Amino acid sequence: MGKHFFVRLSFFVLSLAWLSQPVSAIGKMPPNAPTYDNKLFHFGFSLGMNFMNFSVGTDENLGFEGDTLLSVRHRSQPGFAVGVVTDLRLGKYFDLRFIPTFSMGTRSLEYTTNMPDQGVVKDKQDIESIMLFLPLEVKWKAARINNTRPYVTAGFQYTLDMANRKMKEEGNAAAEEYKMKLDPHDFGVTVGLGWDFFLPYNNKIALELKAYFGFRDVLFRENNIYTDRITRLNSRMLQLSVTFE
Repeated sequence: MGKHFFVRLSFFVLSLAWLSQPVSAIGKMPPNAPTYDNKLFHFGFSLGMNFMNFSVGTDENLGFEGDTLLSVRHRSQPGFAVGVVTDLRLGKYFDLRFIPTFSMGTRSLEYTTNMPDQGVVKDKQDIESIMLFLPLEVKWKAARINNTRPYVTAGFQYTLDMANRKMKEEGNAAAEEYKMKLDPHDFGVTVGLGWDFFLPYNNKIALELKAYFGFRDVLFRENNIYTDRITRLNSRMLQLSVTFE
């Protein structure tokens, strides 16, 4: 559902944005939601599609002759996110935003190994995650252009992976099959840009593109060929969302 649903939703948002502009044929119309920015607090929700991924650092000797592990690659798949928006007005051009978000997605690590009894083997591990994002961001907004306004955001984010596989349950044979596991806790920075569209009835809708860069090495090392040659594993994410406030 993810990609096609979000394409339709984005088209709907752009259609509303077009309808929110003054119609020159009937003269200049008053702006939508003229007192919106005077409120101290705004609340709403967000729907988004994201691409979770990794930044992988490997040992400089990875892939040398005689090495069992030849390469490690990472891939992402689209995921879905839903959040709750709390916005505090700091001034004419600045807001403080807190948007707790649940996100579901899958990341993959692809290994190429050279096994003595099997030769060159390609293997993949899919890492399914259910993330809780807790970002605290500052929003810098430009002056309104009729019923629209661009903005940028920046802030810090704590991330909890509620489906992590760091800890193995006693006697859980399925858990033993995973070649690498992740620490559930992460912390990093977010940067984003977006565009507000003001609608009648003192509300607005926005399109926003945001990136997340995790600081922590989240790899749980278990002294095997799949983890020992990775020097760092940092989380990355790109999210496109629609917010209703």
